[in-house]
Amino acid sequence: MRIGMCGVLCLLVAWTASRDGLAQSAGHHHELHNDHYRTWQRPDVGGSCCNARLREEEQEEIGDCEPTTAEFRGDRWFAWLREQARWVEIPHEVILREINPSPEKAHLCFAYERVLCFLPPHSGG
Repeated sequence: MRIGMCGVLCLLVAWTASRDGLAQSAGHHHELHNDHYRTWQRPDVGGSCCNARLREEEQEEIGDCEPTTAEFRGDRWFAWLREQARWVEIPHEVILREINPSPEKAHLCFAYERVLCFLPPHSGG
């Protein structure tokens, strides 16, 4: 019986750790907001790329920017828009010229059905 309790305890710890990891990854941009997203300015019209705000009912901060997957097709970037589960084409005028905080990922700021800012992944160049 002691081995059974130990196994249950191990499963509980593993489940809690994986749930916390998923919650953090689903928490969007929070770990990058203060150092990066907060300072990014829209290259096309000026103003902030990120509209961070507090969602009252869950007491959770949400925003417009998050790490994403991107592909270069022909002469255009495309980024995966997680919330709508689709690829979006990136206009050239919204591409940021910033240091990427996580070079293996792209970063997308999207609101009101449009791409506000995009930072490509580091391509080795």
